[in-house]
Amino acid sequence: MKSPATPPTMKTVAPWRVLLVGLAVTGLAVASSLTAGSPAFATNYPSWSDVVAARDNEAAKQAEIAQLQSLISGLQTQVDAAQAVADQRWSENQQAHDALAAGTLKADQLKLQATDAATKAATSHKQAAALTAQFARSAGTDLSMQLLVSGDKSDNLLYQLGAMSKLSETSKKIFSQATQDANSAQSLSDQADAAEQALTVLADAAQASLADAVAAQQQVKATLLEQYNHESEMTVQLAALTTGAITTEADYNAGVAAEEQRKVEAEQAAAAAAQSAAAAQAAQAAQNPPSSNTGGSSDSAGSSGGSSGGSSGGSSGGGSTAPVTDAPTQPFDGNAVVAYAEQYVGVVPYSAGASPSAGFGCDGLTQWVYGHFGISLPRLVSRQTAMGVRVSSSEVRAGDLVVWPNAHIGIYDGHGGVIHSPDWGRYVTHAHGLWGSYFFIRIV
Repeated sequence: MKSPATPPTMKTVAPWRVLLVGLAVTGLAVASSLTAGSPAFATNYPSWSDVVAARDNEAAKQAEIAQLQSLISGLQTQVDAAQAVADQRWSENQQAHDALAAGTLKADQLKLQATDAATKAATSHKQAAALTAQFARSAGTDLSMQLLVSGDKSDNLLYQLGAMSKLSETSKKIFSQATQDANSAQSLSDQADAAEQALTVLADAAQASLADAVAAQQQVKATLLEQYNHESEMTVQLAALTTGAITTEADYNAGVAAEEQRKVEAEQAAAAAAQSAAAAQAAQAAQNPPSSNTGGSSDSAGSSGGSSGGSSGGSSGGGSTAPVTDAPTQPFDGNAVVAYAEQYVGVVPYSAGASPSAGFGCDGLTQWVYGHFGISLPRLVSRQTAMGVRVSSSEVRAGDLVVWPNAHIGIYDGHGGVIHSPDWGRYVTHAHGLWGSYFFIRIV
């Protein structure tokens, strides 16, 4: 796919922590029928010889057509169902991390409350201790005897007696408050300890839900690759049976390659159209800036041509997003991926191909480079995007994918740039900045 046009001033969107969650009601209805096992892939796909044999008999031909139609639609159904299950697992992962975050906040609040209560209890204890000492000193003086011998000073002693009575009432309140403060401090301390222990359970649940979500996304990978490996050939086989246009095995093989090429070119055309629409929209916004926001025009101009697919803020691509605490572990050395991709910079031209000799489309480059490390990716930006999960700009690492939704894809260099195959007439490029509306994908 061609890259979105690079604006004069490159910018990076603010950090965000998101994973693809996009829940579809119809998808979930299909997903509910799936088990935790592997997708029910057909064990035997029709070969060209099967198609040739079916041509000789009308009944066999119709049966083969029906089988091919069922297999093609079945592959898409399996992809949709697997993605729906993955979406559900990511939603559960979001809920688990939300619970962990809420539990952590509660534990921290209880710790602060327990600390404050302990300080208050200590103050109350000091006041009670001071009164105890005062009463101890007063205990050696018999006020009744002083009243008998004091004569005209008895009024002062009666006053002291009244004061001591008031002091006794006050002391009862102070001792009672000290007891309450001590009990409150102990209760809050116990609650804080319980909340701290609960965090371990919540953290384990969050980690388990992340593992389930990653496993579900890997199932999506498997179904996508299955579709990629067989859909084009079955489409050509179906055409050979329904139109009779393909008569030899050579025609068949060429047709399979042409069908895959057609899909790539169709996505390239869609990406180009999306870029043109986004550029036109940005140009119009620049000409007619909102009167109430003087900063709006410069922001629009700064992202001109970069908001592929009509998205904004890096959140496009369908569905909602959910924050997570941990990103899935990268399955290879990202720096090695970047170093391997670097050898094609300025050497291999842009084309619709997927090899150094044929040239690289943007998705062809990522497919070739990842393939070198034993990771199979299908062609097309949309399919490669669905092979992994979104990671935030604070968690992205070298070797992750940078995606401009449904338009362009490249390999993140780990330093704010991207290695990509940008456009016709240009070569593989190492751009040292990112632009427009994009997000990061980590293959799981």
